[in-house]
Amino acid sequence: MSNLDTLFKEHIQIRMRCADKALEALNYRSLILGAGEPFGYFADDNYAPFKTNPHFAHWCPAAGPHHVLKYEIGKKPLLIYYSPDDFWHLHERLDNPFWASNFDIIEVGTKEKIWESLGDLTYSVFLGNETKYACAKNIKINCELMEARLNWHRRFKSDYEIHCLSEANRIAAKGHLAAKEAFYNGESEYEIHMSYLKAMQCVDTDLPYTGIVALDKNGAILHYHGRDKKRNGNVLLIDSGATYNNYASDITRTYATNNCDPVFIELLAQTEKLQKELCQAVKPGLYYPSLHETCHLKIAEILENVGILKISGDYQTALKDGITKVFLPHGLGHMLGIQVHDIGGKQLDEQGNPAPLNPSNISYRSLRFVGTLDQSVVVTIEPGIYFIQSLLSQFKETNKHSDKINWSLIERLMPFGGIRIEDDVAPMGHANRNLTREYLP
Repeated sequence: MSNLDTLFKEHIQIRMRCADKALEALNYRSLILGAGEPFGYFADDNYAPFKTNPHFAHWCPAAGPHHVLKYEIGKKPLLIYYSPDDFWHLHERLDNPFWASNFDIIEVGTKEKIWESLGDLTYSVFLGNETKYACAKNIKINCELMEARLNWHRRFKSDYEIHCLSEANRIAAKGHLAAKEAFYNGESEYEIHMSYLKAMQCVDTDLPYTGIVALDKNGAILHYHGRDKKRNGNVLLIDSGATYNNYASDITRTYATNNCDPVFIELLAQTEKLQKELCQAVKPGLYYPSLHETCHLKIAEILENVGILKISGDYQTALKDGITKVFLPHGLGHMLGIQVHDIGGKQLDEQGNPAPLNPSNISYRSLRFVGTLDQSVVVTIEPGIYFIQSLLSQFKETNKHSDKINWSLIERLMPFGGIRIEDDVAPMGHANRNLTREYLP
């Protein structure tokens, strides 16, 4: 038995124990998870790229739509694997994957047969978007209390999940190194992106999210998805990941040529130093918003060091009055797993009670995770500094602290867009494991 086999067996045992607890608490007999069905574009016969229901993917790595998993307390999970005789579309044959021995498996050729094969569904709860057949069976659909419990337990990653996340980082590192080389060779956004894909031997739909490949001023657009053909940029901000057995990596790097303003190059160096310090601070028991606050205080210090802010060391005011938020409008990071923005980041407990509201300080409003870090709760750490025209213009016109910004220096730096550095980090023991730096220093 390979190490992956062993890790997955342990992972499924954890899933079963968590499901037992949830089913007993909510008085259900069985949990039914659908892999999902593709959805079509409005007034069109084309479908969006298929993404597996994350609740199903948490239990089973099987690719493709329509599979259904049933779990009853005390029984081996049952997988109804959809394998039609279809010459229009590709459906992966089951063969004998590493995870198969952990399930009783029935292969069927029609969607109707799937639901006929599930047996007694009395007191069952179904989670998924393919609700037609579940409705016909008169079972509970997408129970929020059940989802809350499963979401809560998803935050704690098993050793198998940590392995998958590490592999996703290893694969993405190949792409990032190729993208870096392409950038320094003067290639365009489009060419850099294609180098990224080629290095990982994948296509766009294999990626966990639409990657960002931004040259110069495009780096100030936080979710920039263009692929400009213009070559010889001075700054590259690349935010792109990879997947492994449904688990995602989320990595960002920023590179600059010697043609950049020296102040921007210094900003990049100090942001990289800060990011590494924040990663080192990740550990079990740390309240994540406090690290977000530390990030903003350090950003204020960096901005003063290079002459952008004139605040005489008053970093608390820069934080509380939203000065730093103009340069860093997004949160420090988020939980990571099957979903890039793994769900449950604002959940207080497994019952689904919401975590306390973010502090009134405006710098917290975009923070996706407001909980305390526990063992193996994987998060991203992604500080940044951006020169966003709309935010800066609004601040200059309306904010009482507008005189604290060196606007002539801002004009010099605006063409270079922005900076973001991002790693995926797991609190482990009394410290952490940086899943990204193991492959991409």
